Amino acid sequence: MTKTHFATAAVLAAACLLCTSIGRAQDVTESSLKAAFIYNFARFTEWPQDALPSTATFSACVLGNGTIRDALERIVKGRLLSGRGISVSQVQLDGKLRSCHLLYVSGITTTQVTAIVAAVRGAPVLTISDVDDFVRQGGIAQMFVENGKMRFDLNLEVARRSQLDLSSKLLVLAAHVHDGPKVAGE
Repeated sequence: MTKTHFATAAVLAAACLLCTSIGRAQDVTESSLKAAFIYNFARFTEWPQDALPSTATFSACVLGNGTIRDALERIVKGRLLSGRGISVSQVQLDGKLRSCHLLYVSGITTTQVTAIVAAVRGAPVLTISDVDDFVRQGGIAQMFVENGKMRFDLNLEVARRSQLDLSSKLLVLAAHVHDGPKVAGE
């Protein structure tokens, strides 16, 4: 590992460790913590050039939880992602989900998860949720709280099929990395 890779991994690990205990800091809410994780998932993911040209604005979409959208807007305000501006928008289940680069979904049913996963299947959309079994149902990243700490699982196979490259720095911090057989329904 080079000095640069080590330093980047150390910064990401430190950020995750500083933000992992939901109740420790009075000014850190669960929504702001989740928004920070969402932003870092995007930072450590690469999209294909045709899906995210250098002149494009990065589109972060939120389906469901408006407080996450608000927190994500605060986190990304004035920041760039690989030199691109970032827009955050609220979307609906019947919206143009494939136009999102990142799609965070929350507060939805298992049937709705199935519909969302089917709607973006194969498209370069980084899907993230806090819904139980999201990665097993075909999502890419699932956040959850374990022993008072924010953790996440990743589905590497779905990321690959979505033409997304998840950084090894992200993979090493995941609680579980699923990289196996196809997800049911595919």
